[in-house]
Amino acid sequence: MKLLELKDVTVSFPFAGGKTLTALDHLNLTVDRGELVALVGPSGCGKSTALNVLAGQVVPAGGQALIDGKPVQGVSPSVGYISQADSLLPWRTVLDNVALAMELRGVEKKTRREIARELMAKMGLSGFEHSFPRALSGGMKKRAAIARVLAIDPEVLMMDEPFAPLDALTRQRLQDEILTLWESTGRTILYVTHDLTEAITLASRVVLLSARPGRVAGEYPIDLPRPRRVMDVKFSPRFVELEKTIWQDLRSELEKGAEPS
Repeated sequence: MKLLELKDVTVSFPFAGGKTLTALDHLNLTVDRGELVALVGPSGCGKSTALNVLAGQVVPAGGQALIDGKPVQGVSPSVGYISQADSLLPWRTVLDNVALAMELRGVEKKTRREIARELMAKMGLSGFEHSFPRALSGGMKKRAAIARVLAIDPEVLMMDEPFAPLDALTRQRLQDEILTLWESTGRTILYVTHDLTEAITLASRVVLLSARPGRVAGEYPIDLPRPRRVMDVKFSPRFVELEKTIWQDLRSELEKGAEPS
């Protein structure tokens, strides 16, 4: 059953010299309920723009974005958004950072702190409740940011290259945590990444966007077995086959390039 939809979505931005940069051009995309879909494509192809249209942060010039059949009008309370940036507030403790979204929604202090503590324990952050973000490693900060989003129990998780700034070992550990989260909760996840290996490791389907302006250039069901862990699948023959197939199409899009119109 479709949960997320982009129908003929076009997004343009002003560009230098009075020109217009078209980021997305009549893009059509669907994500089923409970699916984990990864968006990949050349740099500047509109992956993050597509995500932000569905998140209610960008208004398209044409077409329509829908969540559960209803038009997206601003930021939806059913959506949790995790970005690449470190979004923790440095003047709040880790516990109060995790509880922030609940606080903004009016959840009573005792309740939100209980929920925050439980989520911190699940994310391996027990003992750091009264620390400030500066005391955390990059991976711990990212786990705290994920816990803050999970605290509002979103129906959809939208993730925009969340692990890009992290070292390879930390990134792999967090990828495994996302797999565990998805497998245990069945949440719908739309995941933007520039890393093809990451996309194949995590996703049930990979969607390739064309060189700008972004359109769907290919869709690839990922039939690797689940439950899935990074080191269990990335060297399997089927993984290598999928990566080769998608990379050939991605390379074709990279070679096309793009110029502002």
